[in-house]
Amino acid sequence: MIDLRSDTVTRPTPGMRRAMAEAEVGDDVFGEDPTVRRLEEETAALLGKEAALYVPSGHMSNQLAVYASTESGDEVWAHRDAHVVANEQGALAVLARVQPRVYDSPDAYPDDALLEAWIRGADDIHRARPRLVCLENTFTGRVVPRERQLRVARFTREHGMRLHLDGARLWNAAVAQGLAPEAVAEGADTVSVCFSKGLGAPVGSALAGDAETVAAARRARKLLGGGMRQAGIIAAGALYALRHHVDRLAEDHARAERLAAGAAEVPGLRAEARTNMVVLTAPRGRAHRLAGLLADEGVGSVVLGADRLRLVVHLDITDADIDDAVAGIAKAAAAL
Repeated sequence: MIDLRSDTVTRPTPGMRRAMAEAEVGDDVFGEDPTVRRLEEETAALLGKEAALYVPSGHMSNQLAVYASTESGDEVWAHRDAHVVANEQGALAVLARVQPRVYDSPDAYPDDALLEAWIRGADDIHRARPRLVCLENTFTGRVVPRERQLRVARFTREHGMRLHLDGARLWNAAVAQGLAPEAVAEGADTVSVCFSKGLGAPVGSALAGDAETVAAARRARKLLGGGMRQAGIIAAGALYALRHHVDRLAEDHARAERLAAGAAEVPGLRAEARTNMVVLTAPRGRAHRLAGLLADEGVGSVVLGADRLRLVVHLDITDADIDDAVAGIAKAAAAL
């Protein structure tokens, strides 16, 4: 199977397996795992933040950021399709007990008019206190221009709010723009990054920010049962990925462009490459049918809606896989 469902399906490379097998470990709950500490320090430095916390998942990293940045009853602003709202089982309300306020926009970022309208009347005793804005980069593979993020960051500072960036694929955004990760994370008070997506590590994400917030998140991680013991074994895979697999993301982006170009030639389909993702648009209401036909052809995909599919290129995908996937897409589309 050519598994294009997600970049989370990768398997550790031989070098990564060696690093994990040879990892120096200790009890991380006591702060004694040297490999975890190195991973956290290097991640924080790359993102230009004071500290970082290694956690099992991006879901946990996002929720820890919200938990450590808000109080119960606060208002959190996010796009309606943001992962923190749409894909984390309502954890904003369950764990941090905050009130999401969602907006819609084609590029996932709120415009100035919306920000100004929503902050108006913030001191009204009847409303929840606006406290946090959550942004996402990339957003379904789409890179958000840096100036958009900095504009929102200025707004949050001016109004006493905080800014969290869900950067699960921030590494892809950095490579696509030719920027350092620190530049992509600029302006955000907290940043979540994944090692188990584009970088190909088997487990883990990190939350980076100021030392005080990360310390609060560390306590909250333990509250949620996320304290890990000899976690250096898995952190070594993430550290290897961070050191060896960032620059190669350009290969995934190039293969996604090839995949989109080939799929776009198939009658009845449209395809758009977004960093390591391809968004495939099928005839109206036929996305689920197309996904099933693709599976029959040995191509894995994820349905985004009635008309759209997502294909994700990753570490385990070769040029030959791209050619075979394009052929499979053509056969599936012909059977629609």
